[in-house]
Order: sequence, then C-alpha cells, then structure tokens
Amino acid sequence: MLITGEKKVANIGEPLKCPQCGRAGRIVWISRDGKRAGIQCPASHIQMSRRPDSKYGPSVRPQTKSRKDMVFLIEIK
Repeated sequence: MLITGEKKVANIGEPLKCPQCGRAGRIVWISRDGKRAGIQCPASHIQMSRRPDSKYGPSVRPQTKSRKDMVFLIEIK
C-alpha cells in the first residue's frame, strides 16, 4: 500500500482507468517516492505513432505495432 501523508493513494493490483483509452486497467508499479505509477491496460494500443514524412525516406520511418497489455506511466496526484 502506498501512503502519502495520511492519505491512502493506491495498491498494486487495484483497478484504475487507462490514461489513453479509458478502459479498466490495473496498477502494476508504483515509484518509491509515490509520484508515479504504471497502469497496465488489457486493450490493444498502438505502440508508436507514424510521422507524416521522414527526412531520411520511407524505409526509415518507425513502424506502428498494436500491442496488448501495454504499461503506461502516469503521475499520481
């Protein structure tokens, strides 16, 4: 359990909304200082957004990949 001052903030394994899609995710990591947390979402998310054009040509552009169970780092208020 994470306690900041007298306020209970979160436990690992508790449900929390995904910051990208809003679906139910869960807390999988909390920083030692209690300011950041990792939220794992079971939905598919795109790993990297494509840029419209690359100055190095089309073969060097990052490829988008859809992944499940991605972890997003968020600031705990």
